[in-house]
Amino acid sequence: MNHSRDHWRGRSIWTVTLHQIGACMVFIPLGLVCARPINLYLTYPDNPCSTITVNCHTWEEAETLTVHYDKVPRGGNPEAYAQQVKSRRKQIAGLPDGRWIHWADLRDLEPGTAYYFIVGDERGGFSRERSFRTVPSGESPIRFITGGDMGVKELCVQLLHWAGRQDPLFAVIGGDIAYADGNLARVDCWDSWFRNWDQEMLTSDGRMVPIVAAIGNHEINELPSSDPFVRAPFFTGFFWQQHEGTFFSRRFGECFSLIVLDTGHLVPHHQQVPWLEEELRKSQDLPVRLAVYHMPLYPSSRSFEDLGSVEGRRVWAPLFEKYRLTTAFENHDHCFKRSKLLKSEAIDPEGVLYLGNGCFGVEPREVGQTRRWYEEKALAQPHFWIVDVDRGRVSCQAMNQEGKVFDRYVHPQ
Repeated sequence: MNHSRDHWRGRSIWTVTLHQIGACMVFIPLGLVCARPINLYLTYPDNPCSTITVNCHTWEEAETLTVHYDKVPRGGNPEAYAQQVKSRRKQIAGLPDGRWIHWADLRDLEPGTAYYFIVGDERGGFSRERSFRTVPSGESPIRFITGGDMGVKELCVQLLHWAGRQDPLFAVIGGDIAYADGNLARVDCWDSWFRNWDQEMLTSDGRMVPIVAAIGNHEINELPSSDPFVRAPFFTGFFWQQHEGTFFSRRFGECFSLIVLDTGHLVPHHQQVPWLEEELRKSQDLPVRLAVYHMPLYPSSRSFEDLGSVEGRRVWAPLFEKYRLTTAFENHDHCFKRSKLLKSEAIDPEGVLYLGNGCFGVEPREVGQTRRWYEEKALAQPHFWIVDVDRGRVSCQAMNQEGKVFDRYVHPQ
């Protein structure tokens, strides 16, 4: 017999569960099973060339976990790895299952280098050996994938399968990740999402793919509070390790910068403007500047006059244009879109390219039979974007759930 974890809430460490192996019944202390790390994923605490954060969960409290890591495989033997770092831990207030979230920052890593690691402790056990690669420094080419509006259905699993096999260094998720709506009773959505990510988002040589996450409307609830930990308990619980806020930037060597924005879910558009202008100004030394956010400035299935889109065009687009943003990745509309080059709400060869619109697992919405004036292409098509940045050029390919590329664009031409 195998009782569920919830059935045993309040148990002591000596409670046991029975597992049948052949004709034998094996007794395993359930507390040990529940202290084993689950939901393993990676984020960047700052410089992606030299840092990584290893994140995981345990059902039971573990005083501290340890990440053992090295530049060569060590077969999962904790004593064989050259380096180690202790984790920190926290809980999500009010979450019924009482899980613990652990994270450990690995710093002073070598750029463009593969690392192998395990995480856990002697009491609960360790994860199997996993690996990742740091982002190269300098002007080395970089590949990543991006998309938003995912969920946990089979369509998302199919897209993740193909996304990992494009061998990206990392993934940028534009919000609406697990569709739990900030509801503590729906944490199972996140467990399913992490399971799908862990099983499918692996490169051809088995590396894990780190996450850069933006917030979307399905990360928040409608509770009457201004506290981000109340309004977005899972996003703050699972992704606050990348940055304690919902708008931030990352610099990827001397190749490009990425600005992550909040389309008014926890922080209004206009409150991000001074910071946004300073970040764009500071990144002018780079040949490519990218942005990602949830609600599109240029929608394809929703109204052009949607308040979030209007506000983005009013306060962000002028800065995108002033500082020559290369490409903005948009989401939320559950369809595919490639815009024309746009400036001052008009077609302009010196304008910004907008790609989207968030269909990385959700069912697509229909788009109009007649393209809108700013659209080069729009389709009701699930997809993610494969993005290659090399020497000032951004090559973007849209891939569907069958692993077929159906759109390509290189910017600037």
